Amino acid sequence: MGRLFETLIEQAGKLGPAVVAVAEGYDPAALEAIAEASARGFVRAELVGPRKKIEKALSSVDVPRNSVEIVDSETPGESAAKAVELVRTGRASILMKGKIQTSVLLRAVLDKERGLRAGRVLSHTAALEVPGFNRFIFVADGGVNIAPDLERKIGIVENAIEVARTLGVQEPRVALICAVEIPGADYPATLDAAIIAKMAERGAFPGAIVDGPLALDVAISPESALIKGVGGPVAGKADVLITPDITSGNTLAKSMQYFAGALMGGVITGASRPIVVISRADTAQVKTCSLAMARCLVQEPAGG
Repeated sequence: MGRLFETLIEQAGKLGPAVVAVAEGYDPAALEAIAEASARGFVRAELVGPRKKIEKALSSVDVPRNSVEIVDSETPGESAAKAVELVRTGRASILMKGKIQTSVLLRAVLDKERGLRAGRVLSHTAALEVPGFNRFIFVADGGVNIAPDLERKIGIVENAIEVARTLGVQEPRVALICAVEIPGADYPATLDAAIIAKMAERGAFPGAIVDGPLALDVAISPESALIKGVGGPVAGKADVLITPDITSGNTLAKSMQYFAGALMGGVITGASRPIVVISRADTAQVKTCSLAMARCLVQEPAGG
């Protein structure tokens, strides 16, 4: 575990255990993360899904049985609905994806009558501990919004700022990532970035500094910003990278993981409670980091 995430996990442990509802809760990596988070003192779990499958999975993972409960269900759709209900009624404080398709889980989250809607844009924010950087680098949105319009991008920025502040960044520096720094009519993402940056100048994102469009090198490298002559309080110092679409966000975060050896955690915000939805290829360590992020976002006494 990296130093930044170790500190975050210690912070989550001090908050005490919150209950996480896991839809189709027999995923081995998810259960390993539950075991670690339980041992570190910040999670108890309601495992929703076919009882026999969950019990079989538990037999091969060292999860203290007093830290989990099983809620029996027969189908993935039923598991998603029951897990969401546990969160909606306050029995759980965090929703987590188990061995279930993300679309099935989010369909239950977005149900108008029985979901977790909160009148906000849902978006995924990844926190990455990248070798060579002494701070988290946040990337949004690489998990939910495929091709967000201006309104959705504003919501993504707001959610990412919330996550960054919760993880200890007092005044997040947010870069709206494009390939160039000059807005142009033939490059719509640069126009969106310029509009959001102007909104920030007029106080739309209190407690954060937002600028763009900025190329990635200019956003994170003081040397590149100096060479290219790009000034401002964000250039070379960005904490949060807002990408124009899901492909670039997902690719950027995974590039940091696979090429640079970064450790990642991620959470979906914008619903009434945080949601942990990670890639099927993500390790138990990534899922533990994600649970720690979600626990810190809950901001309530132990016990759910």
